[in-house]
Amino acid sequence: MEKRLFISCLLTVLFCLPAMAQEVVVSGRVTSSDDGSALPGVSVQIKGTTRGTSTDATGNYRINVPSDARLVFSFIGFANQEVGVDNQTTINVAMQASDKALEEVVVVGYGTQKRASLTGAIANIQGRELVNIPLANLGNQLQGQIAGAQITNQNGRPGAPAFIRIRGVGSLNAGSDPLYVVDGVPVTADAYQAIPTTAIDQISVLKDASSVSIYGSRGSNGVILVTTRKPSPTEGPRVEVNLRYGVSEKTPDNFELMSSQQKLQYEYDLGYANSYVADYLRTKNIASITSATPADLQPIWNELNAQSVNWLDVLLRQGKQHTETINLSGGSEKLSYFLGLQNYGEQGINNGSDYRRQIGTLNLEFRPYKWLRAGQTVNVSVRNETLLRDRNNAQSPFRAMYTYNPYEPEFNPDGSYNLTHQGFSISEAIVNNPEKSRTLNGLATGYVGITPIENLDIRSTIGLNYIDFAREYYIKPGSILDQYVGDPSAPGSKTDNGSTNFNYIWTNTAQYNFTLADRNNFRLLGGTEFTKNSFKSYSLGTKGFPSSNVNTQDNASTPTQATTGKSDWALYSLFARLNYDFDQKYLLEASVRRDGSSRFGANNRYGTFWAVGLGWNLKREAFMKDVAFISNLKIRAAVGTAGNFNIGNYQSLGLYGYGSYGTSSSAVPTQLANPNLTWERSQSTNLGVEFDMFNQRLRGVVEVYNRDTKDLLLFVPLSNVTGFSSRLENVGSMNNRGIEADLAYDLVRTKDVRWTLRGNITLNRNRITALYNNTEIPNGLSRYVVGQPIDVYFLNRWAGVNPANGDAQYLNKNGEVTNVFSSGDAVTLNGKSPDPRYYGSIFNTVSFKGLALSAQLYYSGGNYIYNNIWQTLVSDGANRASQQAAFALDYWKQAGDNSPNPRPTGVTRTTDRFLQKGDFIRLRNVTVSYSVPNSLLRSIGFKRPASTSDQFSDVTFFLQGQNLFYRAAEYKGDPEVGIGSGEGNANALRGGLISIFSYPTVRSYTAGLNIAF
Repeated sequence: MEKRLFISCLLTVLFCLPAMAQEVVVSGRVTSSDDGSALPGVSVQIKGTTRGTSTDATGNYRINVPSDARLVFSFIGFANQEVGVDNQTTINVAMQASDKALEEVVVVGYGTQKRASLTGAIANIQGRELVNIPLANLGNQLQGQIAGAQITNQNGRPGAPAFIRIRGVGSLNAGSDPLYVVDGVPVTADAYQAIPTTAIDQISVLKDASSVSIYGSRGSNGVILVTTRKPSPTEGPRVEVNLRYGVSEKTPDNFELMSSQQKLQYEYDLGYANSYVADYLRTKNIASITSATPADLQPIWNELNAQSVNWLDVLLRQGKQHTETINLSGGSEKLSYFLGLQNYGEQGINNGSDYRRQIGTLNLEFRPYKWLRAGQTVNVSVRNETLLRDRNNAQSPFRAMYTYNPYEPEFNPDGSYNLTHQGFSISEAIVNNPEKSRTLNGLATGYVGITPIENLDIRSTIGLNYIDFAREYYIKPGSILDQYVGDPSAPGSKTDNGSTNFNYIWTNTAQYNFTLADRNNFRLLGGTEFTKNSFKSYSLGTKGFPSSNVNTQDNASTPTQATTGKSDWALYSLFARLNYDFDQKYLLEASVRRDGSSRFGANNRYGTFWAVGLGWNLKREAFMKDVAFISNLKIRAAVGTAGNFNIGNYQSLGLYGYGSYGTSSSAVPTQLANPNLTWERSQSTNLGVEFDMFNQRLRGVVEVYNRDTKDLLLFVPLSNVTGFSSRLENVGSMNNRGIEADLAYDLVRTKDVRWTLRGNITLNRNRITALYNNTEIPNGLSRYVVGQPIDVYFLNRWAGVNPANGDAQYLNKNGEVTNVFSSGDAVTLNGKSPDPRYYGSIFNTVSFKGLALSAQLYYSGGNYIYNNIWQTLVSDGANRASQQAAFALDYWKQAGDNSPNPRPTGVTRTTDRFLQKGDFIRLRNVTVSYSVPNSLLRSIGFKRPASTSDQFSDVTFFLQGQNLFYRAAEYKGDPEVGIGSGEGNANALRGGLISIFSYPTVRSYTAGLNIAF
């Protein structure tokens, strides 16, 4: 009886459900009422639920809905539109453009705000705008996209990070990198750069005090906020597949190297006999090369010319890269998810250079009740690299490709490696001295949020960032390098080193929104934050390996070194923010943060940072309502402070080093305490204007800023009686000021055609305003000088070539011409520094129905670069044993010659002769794409399987070129210089200061396919 009753009830429910909730399939197209053009990405949602979909690249949508439902259409820049279904199966919508672009939600520190209510300088870019850029590193993908952010690739190595400077260089010794925050968790640059763009919702770049002061002691160099894609409930799972394959090559140089014949003739003219020629002279009983005639040498020259090689071709190859990405998202009203998996591989353009990375992302959000929500974001990446030595010596393949002579073959006739004139074979070293690294990066956040009363949100978040790095460098027994630096009694050596970095952060916030008298809108935020970081490192070394195939440390015969280290720091913070607006017309934002850091002296461990911002939405004024051609006009201003705490963990403490004294242990003071040491502080002001005109055809933002940084950290000399040479103190100040603008104009905006021209520019001026006793501080090729930009060059001045005798000429300190070089005649070169005075991009985008063409030109200028590569290749005979540039042939030979190069004396001097302007323009990116209409897909039977919708929301093919062309009028080589050399000194690692020999810049060509359904 009970069984029959259960079956009857079940059947009743099954038959009644369809009647209770009859659904229809609704499809249609969403366009702009202004020009009839399709609107992709419009949100189409069933009112009162979290179910919905979005329009595809051609504006089409398809959704299952209850027959009596209402659909809400929303899109940035357009007014929301609500339509009743009423059993209709086709609903086409023409959306009205409006100033609702101001209601775009922007991620800010510890929350979000509508763009209309912002008083700070915040640039925002959507993740989908970066998806097709074929670079492994997120920082490089942003280059040129944001006014005020100077982004330079460190070099062309696969996966190499970028230098990011927001509104100028912010410090001398405490670092100028911005703070990176991913899903609310401050992370390392390494963790930030590893986030795949396919998992990013949006990126916000905070540039002024009003926006960064909420981050207090870590915000002075700007803040980059990355928000990964959050789960969004849909009518069913949404799948995205991105496939990409490309090839790459070295960007061409704008100069030529000598041919084999030219180089042999050059050596003869300079009286130099290479090893081949010297052997030949001995067999012919010719005393020296100066005794030989060209006819005497022609046989050996012919032999050497016959074996001529291009070392660029030998050491370089066609690079390859591929990316496979799949994302899955969906859920219900209570639980939603986003899952992303990506595999990236790149074969570098240099032999022996490879990069592989796998990334997994899982974001979940749970909403069991209206007042309770919880969620998590997890991103795990594993990166494996095979590396090449990036140091300016014989071990560098980047130097070898330029300096190996064209008549030196890679292999000897017997098949062994040719040691070249350097006594070394870089080809052999790549094989027998392998270096590799592995990095595991884990980033996770978990949060719980409650809304105990209306408009009050309380949230607690735990964030974790874990990085595990391991490197191996093996000099195989019997290798050429082992024969030079190894121990013959214990051949072969191995170094293993690595580190773990664990950072956790606990953030608690409460936000309350309320309105008084209908037009006074308040938003109050308060919070606490605790951060703890632990770092551990190790290094192991051994020698004596039985075979080149055995390379683990336990198989070595003798340990050579074993070290470990650890450090930690902590930060505790209280912060608050007030946002107020009167009728969305007059805006006020005020924030304050109190930080306490373990890094600073006992007397200055705590600091308070604040900011105030004001805004005026003029378009909401009565006197502007009749100004029809202006749809938005806002003026904003802000002033505030921020800090920089990147000084190392124990700089304020008195430290001791431990060692031995005879047979006993000993302790020796190594650092003098400074209990007054504190963070660098910056105070900045910003004035900005935002506008939209001519029915939003013209859009723009213009900013003027000034940033004063004081309490710069510098090592101050101490009297020898103290037992110490210097101590870190807060003694300097610096200023950055500038203008930035971002403008866009729709040249054509019709139903089928859209042509948009956009450009941005940043002008920045940097000056040091105070130093300890206002003394000049040497820094290699540059100096810190009051009244000059940071790292102004300090060099001897070149005065050309004396046409009478071919002598190199210089200017002495008094500006008088002399042929005597003296390092004491070096002077500060007024205003000449490695940092550009201007930079920006020009974007041109044209679309016709589903076909689109876009191009980006990037430009930069006003900076100078010391070109050590050119000095090496035009060395006045100093490097006559090595390959030289063809330009070196143009040297003085007889009286009256007006040549750019002096007579070769075998000496090259470091002067401003090799200091070259770094102005350039580069065709950064060209993309051609085609989005296939859904009607065509359905007509050929290409349908989505087993779904409530049979359409693909996006099928796009694209072709792309990266770094296709550059023009540098006064610089020899590629002028986009990051590091000079990866294993060099401070000058070599300082971005843009000197160009040595590093991994070359890459030009790439990519084809891809994006599918979403």
